Amino acid sequence: MTFKHKLSRRLALLRNVLLLGAVCAAAACDLRQLLALLTQVASVTVSPTTASMPVGQTVSLTATPKDSAGSALIGRLVTWASNAPAVATVDGNGVVTGMVAGPATITATSEGQSGSAAITVSAPVVVTNPAPVTDLAVSGVTTTALTLSFTEVNDGTGQPAKYDFRYAVGTIVFGSATDVAQGTCVRPVLGTSIGARRSCTILGLQAGTGYQVQLVSYRGTLDSNAVFGPLSNVASGTTAASTAPVATVTVSPASASVAVGAVQQFTAALKDASGNLLTGRAVTWSSNSPTIAGISASGLVTGLLAGPATITATSEGQSGSATVTVVPPGAGGVVFESDWSTATGTSQSAVRDGTRWGNYWEFNNGSGVQLLSVVAGGPPGYANALRVLQLGSVPGYAADLQQDNLPILSTDYYVRFYMRNDDTSPAGDHVVTPDIQAYQNLTYMRKFSGTNGWQFVISLYGCSFIYPISHIGPTITLSHGVWYRFEYFVHFVDATHVQVHPRVYDASGTQILGDADFLQQDPGSAVWNGRSDWTLPRPAPAR
Repeated sequence: MTFKHKLSRRLALLRNVLLLGAVCAAAACDLRQLLALLTQVASVTVSPTTASMPVGQTVSLTATPKDSAGSALIGRLVTWASNAPAVATVDGNGVVTGMVAGPATITATSEGQSGSAAITVSAPVVVTNPAPVTDLAVSGVTTTALTLSFTEVNDGTGQPAKYDFRYAVGTIVFGSATDVAQGTCVRPVLGTSIGARRSCTILGLQAGTGYQVQLVSYRGTLDSNAVFGPLSNVASGTTAASTAPVATVTVSPASASVAVGAVQQFTAALKDASGNLLTGRAVTWSSNSPTIAGISASGLVTGLLAGPATITATSEGQSGSATVTVVPPGAGGVVFESDWSTATGTSQSAVRDGTRWGNYWEFNNGSGVQLLSVVAGGPPGYANALRVLQLGSVPGYAADLQQDNLPILSTDYYVRFYMRNDDTSPAGDHVVTPDIQAYQNLTYMRKFSGTNGWQFVISLYGCSFIYPISHIGPTITLSHGVWYRFEYFVHFVDATHVQVHPRVYDASGTQILGDADFLQQDPGSAVWNGRSDWTLPRPAPAR
């Protein structure tokens, strides 16, 4: 370029500057910005300097022209170019689009100066549903919170998924479970990095309560265009028990009706002064009428005699109560054999319990060897119970206790008694016959002993030796030295048929044997029926 040409260019530039200066002065613009336009571009910086993307995705680059001092210049024209447009293209705004997998260099140029960025295009992403979380776990608990941890997963497009948490007391069903309303697990929980270990906390929970938690991974927006993955595994945890004292006790149900011989489970909810549920506290149960409604240590009520009763639960000096009405078990009279509560001791008069039990004897033995006694301190809630002391003198037999004050053979009745076997002899049996009609035993209990335990038979028994219903515990062996409650309900269907429904309970009131456990027999056949509606031939009348 000649000196004359250079001088002409500079004079033209000066003339333009003076003209722009006059315009700028009239418009009150910043003269410093105007002077910056006269500074030549010394370098161009592209940001970011490196970037990766899958085929079909884009990334935006920015170019900054700078002067020789490194200061950014404005208002300069920038052009963009790709050295491999088949791999990655770039538009006039610096937006790069991946075309095929491979590397490319994107260059930005301004006034003869250039800068570049290295681009790597990867294979296209196959879009799938979000991956499931499989390692959700409870990593910490307080009295009111659970902390969860899990490994973040792919949302199906190569990005971290989002998460929706729900929880429930006891067993969780995700669709009906509770949304998290407090804590860092409130939805949406945004993902950060695939494969990273993540944690969040659910607040506002009850102390001492077992919870189950589950989450679902998703992408998009909930209640709009969300795409969900499979449900996660279920994480279980129990909040820490509160140390606050018991302020209230609530018994449920508040009222109940129970038939004689039937049971009703009551529960007690303990709360502190703030209404938080308390667990792990001792609760004692009582009945104001234990002869009407007996109560176990676990709150199981047994109907004993018709009438009303109040059931009370007490914990740390606080009490709550419920009412129970015991009603007769259907039509007909009821014979209720109690727990030998009128006398205790080892004499025959004690065992007979004030003449209510008509006979006490040892089979084929007149020596008067004491085989049975009535002892104090029976199962919880009852005064006394029958205790087997030893075998009789005749192998295969022991003691027989009978009741002979039943009504006529057309009246329904209910029988209950407790028994504990302390005899560990390997052979023999002990018979308790709570009801007898002139040696025509309608129903009886028989104990077959063994070295490790004992089994019971409940039978309809007559002089013809017919055993229409019996049980010789093929699967359940009763323990020596342990109290059990035996009961059955007898229903006379018609002149020739009777139904019998037996039940056996452990000392805590838990039923361990019922209708389905007893063998139904008749002359010539024996089958395990497991029915609750036995209709059996009645024994022939006594002669």
